Amino acid sequence: MSHVGVVILSLGGTPEHQQMTQTAIDSCVSEDESIDFTVVVCEGIKGIEYTGATTVHPPSDLPFNYNEYMNSCRIMTEFDECEYMALCNNDLIFEKGWASAIIKKMKECDVMSACPMDPAVHVGVKFKDGVSFGHTTTKPPRHVAGWCILQDLRIYDTIGALNTQAQFWHSDTTYASQLVTANLAHILVEDSKVHHLNSKTICSSLLPDYVRNLYTEASPINIQIYEEQQKNAGEIQ
Repeated sequence: MSHVGVVILSLGGTPEHQQMTQTAIDSCVSEDESIDFTVVVCEGIKGIEYTGATTVHPPSDLPFNYNEYMNSCRIMTEFDECEYMALCNNDLIFEKGWASAIIKKMKECDVMSACPMDPAVHVGVKFKDGVSFGHTTTKPPRHVAGWCILQDLRIYDTIGALNTQAQFWHSDTTYASQLVTANLAHILVEDSKVHHLNSKTICSSLLPDYVRNLYTEASPINIQIYEEQQKNAGEIQ
């Protein structure tokens, strides 16, 4: 049985957002009983706890940065026995067998990075033997879908920590760049399915406009990342 660590970033400012996070936890674990899961939720609001997961809260003096929070959580002792790590948003619903299907293809293809497909997003993808290789992020087929990335933990021996240049948008783009630089393949897996509810927190009234604007695609840092990405359009799109 594979042991998979799961980090979910959450901002449970309303009962609806707390339930969304709980649904992500429940569907992640209950839909793949062949996997031994350890789930940690990094919850941005103190006092909120979740069932079936260890809940931690980021330091109040640490500004939000998606990959930085992931870096901090993935090295927790709770994950010491894990072989794999799933980096996840909280706005997800997992389908049956999602983790075992993706791990099977990772082993067959000898890769350390993969994403499940979202049936609403990954439309018309040309899979071969159930996978599609690539590093695209913002353009179809979006191989590196930042809302759910599964990794063989040995990948960090090669890439080190996740790149923290982006605060939120394009965190997956900077990760894809790390993979390309290290000459590491990535696959999108046809038989592993996760539904992304699409930015339910970042687009909500939980965040003041000035905070939300820090993470929009038009912010200066994201424009810089996008421009750098275009220079490598043949590898990352």
